[in-house]
Amino acid sequence: MTRTVTTTHGGLVRALAGAGLLGLLACGDARPAEPAPSQATAEKIPPAPATTPAAPEVPLPATPVAYADELAARDQRIAAIRARAAASPPAWLTLQSLAEALLERAHLSGDYDDYAAAEATLADAFATTEGRSGPWMTRARLHFTLHRLDPALADLERAAARTGLSDRERAAIDGLRADIAFQRGDYEAARAAFERLADARPGLTELARLATYRWKTGDLEAADLLYARALAAYEGEAAQPRAWVRLMRGLLDLDRGRHREALAHYEEAAAELSGYWLVEEHIAEVRALLGEREAAIALYRDLVERTRNPEFMDALAELVAADDPAEAAALHARAGAAYDALLLRYPEAAAGHALEHLLARGDAPARALEVATANYAIRPNGAAATLLAEALLAAGEPARAAATIEAALASPWRSADLHRIASSVFAAQGDHARAASELAAARAIDPTIDPTASE
Repeated sequence: MTRTVTTTHGGLVRALAGAGLLGLLACGDARPAEPAPSQATAEKIPPAPATTPAAPEVPLPATPVAYADELAARDQRIAAIRARAAASPPAWLTLQSLAEALLERAHLSGDYDDYAAAEATLADAFATTEGRSGPWMTRARLHFTLHRLDPALADLERAAARTGLSDRERAAIDGLRADIAFQRGDYEAARAAFERLADARPGLTELARLATYRWKTGDLEAADLLYARALAAYEGEAAQPRAWVRLMRGLLDLDRGRHREALAHYEEAAAELSGYWLVEEHIAEVRALLGEREAAIALYRDLVERTRNPEFMDALAELVAADDPAEAAALHARAGAAYDALLLRYPEAAAGHALEHLLARGDAPARALEVATANYAIRPNGAAATLLAEALLAAGEPARAAATIEAALASPWRSADLHRIASSVFAAQGDHARAASELAAARAIDPTIDPTASE
């Protein structure tokens, strides 16, 4: 099987760490204001509506917020909290506020140095309490964002054991527990919790969590409606959550091969928050898919310069390879070195991104399988299972690949990638009828999938 990469699928993975953004919105000082549930919005969300109601339309702002301004606002808040902390020996609550502000910045910037600063601040906070108390929930959200699911759950249990929790705090704990269940492939527990939370308080966080569940289990129309409702429910001042929801609707269209529709949503996200690298990444991706190669190259060159993100290096390499193979090779080498450094620093968070790089390169199947196995051990969901099956097949282990893909197919997880890799696995075993059936299932979700990609 040959893996052809012209898009930054790792960018999708990072965008879907929107669970991290959602976790940030779910509690603490960073939570934007949301409307109280009303009779009109508190109805039970059906698992599969017989008809699809029209999605609520949320008008775009007359002038987008600039990403630089949004980042500057985060920096001002961080500076103000640091000034308070420096004025006297800081209490752990002050350090918690600082850690939350740093997490806000990290979710906006995508910079691992911001996560490191938040982690160091949390360590200082716990040091002041000698482990007797502290910002358990904030650290749980940091752990979750970095895919450290066991530590996240341990901190959640400490947070849940506190007395006098408010309904909002309990809902935040329950929501993050459900996020962890979803990442671990415990779909029934995640679904039940997401539905209950969205029914009780249908704000942006709750509706977007349920939307992501619907999307990843194959109910794409319901997912799109829920994202639209999430956008309509948001009344906060920060532009990032609005841009993020519009971006997610675009990613949903991308998964269905609706490239023009995806671009329209991305452009709406850019109209909310201009200059946001996460939105621009996906605009570059879809420009490449639409054949607008020069525009995509220009965007990726700018993104590589601004962010030094290895995903963008790989994407740019694919686009310039035909004209300048030496530049492509240099970009791939830079990306590989960056992934190696990230795997050393944050192995759980980097595993999925590094794996995409290794599978696309195809020149280190043993290393790819090592990373895929570790990634699946951390979060055994459908996405990780799909990547593990692909790595097993590339490493010459079709029987293990088949067992892995069969388990994923038996779960509620559904995606064009799952069916595409399943087709490759069954073809490798000589089951050409089932391979054809799985490829048809993939193309039913995304008609643009290359029918030769699974050969």
